[in-house]
Amino acid sequence: MVAVLVAIGGVRAESIEGSIKASPSTDAPSEADRKDHYWRVWNGALPEQRLKADHDDVLAVLTGKFTGPPIGCTFRFRGGALDPSTLAARTGTKLKVENRDGFTHELAVEGLPGFTPLEAGPGKARVFSVPAGGPWKLSDRLYGHVDGHLHSLRELVACASVTTAGRFRFDDVPPGPYSLRILRGGEQVAVRRVTVAPGKSLQVDPLSLSKSRRK
Repeated sequence: MVAVLVAIGGVRAESIEGSIKASPSTDAPSEADRKDHYWRVWNGALPEQRLKADHDDVLAVLTGKFTGPPIGCTFRFRGGALDPSTLAARTGTKLKVENRDGFTHELAVEGLPGFTPLEAGPGKARVFSVPAGGPWKLSDRLYGHVDGHLHSLRELVACASVTTAGRFRFDDVPPGPYSLRILRGGEQVAVRRVTVAPGKSLQVDPLSLSKSRRK
């Protein structure tokens, strides 16, 4: 059974909950990788070592027919890095990246037409237009350890970060059919069709991550 629908009464507060099953390739990096990471951190911005098993580079998204603003698609610099490091925006809209660190970041997007890197101080945000194409590689011109990827999705409905335990949750999703996609870095590593019924929450069976698939 792909999904189980659970009634939550007559209140229209639709949600989708699920989890991912990590593949062996998502194990923690080697000791050599850790040393290289810290070697490339300077100027006092020393975040916790990002382990692949922590899912900081994984983003769950919904795509489908929806005309409202994307739900839950908020991204930030926090802890000295992008949180999460995989970003998604609806094609033709603007993406906002907030700086919640106590120091300045300078976001760089490799290959994005018309993008000019500019510094964003603490409490500030960088807003830019997202055309069709991508995914694009993200970095920080001031801190070499920062990296990420940006996906442009034509029918983006909602975004959900993935916890350390591999769980995700979408809230306030309008009823209807969607594609649930798992993005990791520049790749799509899982996809499943789901349907949200009015006044019900949707519990999705765990998704296994695979190699890259076309979005």
